[in-house]
Amino acid sequence: MVTAEQRKKVGQLFAVGFHDTTINDDIKSLIQDYGVGAIVLFKRNVGSAAELRTLCRDLQQLAKDAGHEQPLFIGIDQENGLVTRISPPVASQQPGPMALGATGSLDIASQVAGATAEMLEHFGINMNYAPVGDINSEPLNPVIGVRSPGDNPEKVAEFASACAKGMRENKVVPCIKHFPGHGDTAVDSHYGLPSIDKSRTQLDAVELVPFKRAAQEGIEMIMTAHIAMPQLTGSEMPSTLSPQVLNILRDEFKFDGVIMTDCLEMDGIRATYGTVEGALMAFQAGVDNVMICHTYDVQTKAVDRVCAAIEKDEISQKRIDESLSRLSKLKAKFTTWDRALQISTDAALDDINARGAKLARKAYADAATIVRIDDAVLPLPTSASTVFVSPGPDFPVGGGAVNSGDAAHPTRVEWVSSSFGDEIRKHCAGAEEIRYTAQPLTDEQWAKIEAADVVMLATRNAREAPYQQKLGLEIAQRRSGKTLISVATCAPYDFLEEAAVKNVIAVYEPTLEAFRSAVDIIYGIDTPRGKLPVSEKKV
Repeated sequence: MVTAEQRKKVGQLFAVGFHDTTINDDIKSLIQDYGVGAIVLFKRNVGSAAELRTLCRDLQQLAKDAGHEQPLFIGIDQENGLVTRISPPVASQQPGPMALGATGSLDIASQVAGATAEMLEHFGINMNYAPVGDINSEPLNPVIGVRSPGDNPEKVAEFASACAKGMRENKVVPCIKHFPGHGDTAVDSHYGLPSIDKSRTQLDAVELVPFKRAAQEGIEMIMTAHIAMPQLTGSEMPSTLSPQVLNILRDEFKFDGVIMTDCLEMDGIRATYGTVEGALMAFQAGVDNVMICHTYDVQTKAVDRVCAAIEKDEISQKRIDESLSRLSKLKAKFTTWDRALQISTDAALDDINARGAKLARKAYADAATIVRIDDAVLPLPTSASTVFVSPGPDFPVGGGAVNSGDAAHPTRVEWVSSSFGDEIRKHCAGAEEIRYTAQPLTDEQWAKIEAADVVMLATRNAREAPYQQKLGLEIAQRRSGKTLISVATCAPYDFLEEAAVKNVIAVYEPTLEAFRSAVDIIYGIDTPRGKLPVSEKKV
C-alpha cells in the first residue's frame, strides 16, 4: 500500500499544467495531495501582471504550507518570437531564435535571454523551457522553423549556449530542447510520431551537435523530443522512452543534470504508448522529470502508476532516488523560499520592460535581412501610391507548440496582424490594405494592385500555404517593371528561389516589432544589417 508520503515523493518528479489564472482545485490537489514539484505555465495562465505575480507567489505558498521541503519549479516556454507566453502589454516582445541567429551576435542573444530571464524572475518564474537546440535542416518542418536559430549545427550550438548563459546569470534555469533534435522532421510530434531515419554518424554531424556542447558546458536541463530514431533503437520507440537514446546523454556526453520530457499528452506519446504508461516508461528509460500539461485525471493516474510500479518492482527505488537527487540539487542552486515567496511591483516591471523594449528594438533592427533587392528601390518615397497586401484569417491550421494550452495563438496560422498596415501608414498615410486568403482576389482588388506605384506583399510560411506563393508570383507577373516588395514575416524561405519576386526582406517572426524593422528599412529610417541564417539552396 502506497503511503501519502511515498506518493508525494514520486509527485516531486512531475511537472504539471492547469487551466486558470488563479489557483483552482486541480492544481491545489496536485500540490497538496500529490506533491508535484514543478508547474508548467501557458498563456492560459497569464492574466495581468499583478495576477501573474500573485499566482506564482500563491503556488509557492501553497507548496510551503503543504510541507514541500523546497520551492516549486515554475517553468514556461518563453522562447520569444513565435512562442511567447507572456506578451505585450504584460511584457516587452523579444526576438525569437532565428531572428537572433540573423543578427549574427552571440552577445545580443545572451542579452535578450538575460532580459527574458529578468522578466520571468520578476513574476516568480524560475525555469524557462529554452533555448531551442534544434537545427532547422528541413525547411518545411511543421513545428520548429523559426524557433531554431538556423540550419548550421555549430551556429545553433553557439546561440543556444549564449542564451543559456544569459538565463543562468539572471537566476532562471535554462532547459535546452528537443533532444536528440526535432529539426529534420515533416511531422509535428504534437499530432503524430515523427521518425528520423538517420545513422549515428549523420546525427553526430548535425542534430547532436548543440546538445553535446550544452552537456559539456554543464547545462542544467535537457528536454527530450517524442521522435523515433529507428537506426539507433531498431524500432519506432519515441526517444523520450528510449534508454538507448537517453544513454547518449548519460554515458557518452557525461551529462548528470536533469533530463525532462516534453509534454506526454502530445500524440507522439499519447497515441502510441499512452500518457500514463509513457510516464513510467520515461522514468525507466532514465528521465528525471515528466511533463503532463493539461488533464488532472491523467496527471494523478500517472503519479499513481509510478507508485504502483515501485511496489511491483517494475522500477527500482534507486532509479527514483537518482532523479529526486538531481532535482533537489538543481532547486538548491536556483531557489530559496525567501525568493519564491517575495512579490514585486508594477514599477519594477515597468523598468524591466522599458529596458527590454530598447534592447529588442536594436535586436530586431539588427536581424531584418535583405534577401535580395533591385538597385535604387529603397528607400521608398512616402508619396508613392501604395497597396499593402497581407494574409488575413480564413481557416487556419494550428501548430502544436503554441496550440498546446492556447488554441487562439497557434504557431502555424497563415495570417498576420491587421496592425501591420498601421506601421506602413505611419510613413505613407494613404497606403491602402488588401487582406487576402485562399479565395481569389476580386477584379477591383486586382485593379488597385496593378495601378499602385508600390505594392508591399506580406507572406507567412508561403511554402506551406501555396496560395500565398501563387499570389506573390502572379502579382510579380502583372506588375512587371513596377515595384513589388515582399516581406517574409515568418520562415525566410518564402520566394527564396523565385527570382521573379525581385525584392525580398525576411524578419523571421510575425510580431509587430519584427515587421516594424522591415518598414524602417523600406522607408530609409534604418539600414539592413541581418544575415540569412539558413542556406538559400535547401528549399
